[in-house]
This record gives sequence, structure tokens and C-alpha cells, in this order.
Amino acid sequence: MDDARTGLLGVPRETLESCVARLGQPRYRADQVLGWVYARGVVDPAAMTDLPRALREALAAEFGPQPDTRPGATETSADGTVKVTVGLADGAATEAVLIPETGDEADDEAPADDAPASGSVRQAGRSSRPAPAAYTLCLSSQVGCAFGCAFCRSGSRGLVRHLAAREILAQFHWARAFLAGRGNIARLVLMGIGEPLHNLEGVLPALRLLSDPRAAAFSGRRVTVSTVGLPEGIRRLGDAFGGRIALAWSLHAADEDTRRRLLPVAARRPVRETLEALRDHPLPPRRRITVECVLAGDVNDTERHARDVARLLGGLRCKVNLIPFNPWREPTGAAGSATTTDGEPLRPPEPERVEAYRRVLAAAGLSAFVRKPRGADILAA
Repeated sequence: MDDARTGLLGVPRETLESCVARLGQPRYRADQVLGWVYARGVVDPAAMTDLPRALREALAAEFGPQPDTRPGATETSADGTVKVTVGLADGAATEAVLIPETGDEADDEAPADDAPASGSVRQAGRSSRPAPAAYTLCLSSQVGCAFGCAFCRSGSRGLVRHLAAREILAQFHWARAFLAGRGNIARLVLMGIGEPLHNLEGVLPALRLLSDPRAAAFSGRRVTVSTVGLPEGIRRLGDAFGGRIALAWSLHAADEDTRRRLLPVAARRPVRETLEALRDHPLPPRRRITVECVLAGDVNDTERHARDVARLLGGLRCKVNLIPFNPWREPTGAAGSATTTDGEPLRPPEPERVEAYRRVLAAAGLSAFVRKPRGADILAA
């Protein structure tokens, strides 16, 4: 008979509190368990040495061993980006990516005294010791993806299945262990394989534990969820976290015809519906939504496209990341075959066009930045 127990990764705080109360233990024992799992990376109750033996045995009996979620092949890019293939218990696989920070990632709106995230390298006062390297961890939320965006390699095979919260958190667990003694995770982005707001049953519980002060303890401003623009998902995320979790919208173009060529979902989700949900999103003071535009040559990179985007975003508290399309190569070395939905091959834009696009947005009063793709040589971004 198969063991239906799933280990301690992903177990909600409320479930742990109920368990320790049922065993006659004080509530703070649940905090201790969360600290062991997410701050120390220990998932075996037997190794949680400050817990009473009876509680350790009860946790092991109730939640069982952690299912086998093992890192597979690890690849390192010339720019230091690291990608791991994460094998799942059912034989499926997904990916997680560690991206070394360069300074461009800093939230330009964060107060100077903003509390650091779990694993952040920011330190108060002076120290003679060099700070460890800081990384952004890019998490996947699904095996495959249902949305098939034109420039996204991972969506080309369609959706296989959603990831459970524990499988999302297993990527974090791997990354902390991988970086032990070498660096820290400063930021989390759900921008890997899959559409996070299409899997809220797995993503929301994972986010609660990642942002729980007694668990992974990441400040909400250091956790970003990216979406192609699912209005109902945006509203549920806002209801769950009150705007504390940062939000990024993959817009790419303002006019519906161009969007449909790049994003098949645009045929079912008009841009105005997404924009309405974003305008209603409960943003804390000094926080903005990130809008992302991947620019492809002669598809969506003209000044007209930029003016359309500027008009669409008028009045929205946002900043815009411009990402020049970077063709991927298959593992065999063959060139990738990214095309629009009507078959036009995608190619990188001319740098002069990207800068002209940025200037149009800036002239309209929008904060706009050109972002460099990372880990392209290992198909990580």
C-alpha cells in the first residue's frame, strides 16, 4: 500500500499548530518545526534536537518521510546563473534557477532601512568580512505550461500538471543547500516553468510559508509572482496577501492584435480585463507593479508600440522592464524555433530600437529599464 504521507515540506502552519496542540505541546513548538524546516533546511523530525522525543516521533509518524524530490543535472552559465532539473516523486521533472545579483535587481522603491529578507546579504554597520554572494531564486509552479507564449520554450510542450506546495518549496530547499557556505538567497521570483496564477492551490500555500516570519521569513517585497494576466488570479493573490507580495505582469504589447501573436491567452483574456484587476490590486505605499515587455524585432519593438503601452499604463502605479528577446538553443545545439502564433520567426530587436522604446516610455513619465537576459547559454532565461 502506498504511503500517502507527504513529509513536513509544505505542511501549513495551522496544521502544525493543530498537531502539537493535539499532542499536548505548547504552540511555540510549531514555530520551532518551521524554523528547522525552512531556516535550517532540516526535514527529518529525528534531527530536530530541541524538540521532545515524543513530539519528534509523533511528527515522523504523522507526516512520514519527505517524498523523493531530488536535484538532477545542474548547469552553470558563463554569467554564473545555475539551473537545476528537479526530479519529482512521480517521475516528472521541473526546473529551478539561481541567478547571481548584479545590483540591477534592487527595488528602487525600498526604504533604506527595509528589513532584509531571509538569506539577504544586507548587513547593518560595518564588517571586515566580505558579504556572501546574493542570488535570486527563480521557482517553477508547474510541469510544463498551458499558455504557450511565443518566446517561451517551456510552454511549447503544454501543461503536464500543477506542482504541489511541497514541490515548489523543495526547489527552495535544494537552493539553500546548494548555496551553503557560498551565497544567500536574497529574492524569490515565481517566473520559472508554468503560470503561477493558474496553480493557486499550490502557489498560495507555498507563498504563505515563504513569507512566514517563523519559516522562510522573506519580506513580501522580495517575493515576486509573475503572470500573463489572469484577472481572477490577480484578485485572489491580492485578497490573500493584501498586496504584500510583489506582482509582475507579462504585457509585451498593448494592442490586442500584437498580443494575440505573442500570447495565445490574449484571445481569451482582453488586456482591459487584466488592467482593471491590476488597478484594483491593493498596493502598499511606495510599491509598484512591474510590467514586463519582451521585445522582438519588427514584432512589438517600434515607437508606435511604445506609445500604445504608455497610453495603456497611464495612471497605473508601475515600472516597466524591457527585455530584448534572446533566441534559445536546443540542448543539441540547434537553434530554437520561436515564432509568433501566425508563424513569423522571432528575432532580437536592434539595440537602437530598444533604447528608442525606453525613451518613449520615459517621456510619458514611466520608469523603464532595459534588462539583460541571464543564463541564456543554459536555457535558463
